[in-house]
Amino acid sequence: MVNKEVREFIEHNPILMLANIGLDGLPKIRPMITLGIFKETLWFAVTESKLVYKELQKDDNLELCSVTLSRWIRIKGKAVFEHDKSFITHILENSDIMEKFYKGKNDKEENVKVFYIKIEHGELSDFERDMKIEF
Repeated sequence: MVNKEVREFIEHNPILMLANIGLDGLPKIRPMITLGIFKETLWFAVTESKLVYKELQKDDNLELCSVTLSRWIRIKGKAVFEHDKSFITHILENSDIMEKFYKGKNDKEENVKVFYIKIEHGELSDFERDMKIEF
């Protein structure tokens, strides 16, 4: 469950580094911008043609991380692709980044896929306040 402090951190730092295992069996890391928090978890979009989509189809394990000068968040979980068209439409219509990054992609046969993170463990740490929130 994503609490208020975690939600605020992600809203102010929507670009997270996603680490996963590539098709070649080696670790990969890339920046991903979140669509937002819906149903108490993080949601992302990716086009079907992207390598990360193919990698997450093969192995859904991942970790996310974002860092500021004094705070950091780390989330471990699994990518779960959503198939409910009405919910996908809801997310895409209510995400600030969809217009900028994915507008017209489905028209070009680059099917946009939406997935959420089934969170297994997460922690938000603040070095200045000597704080750690686990979720």
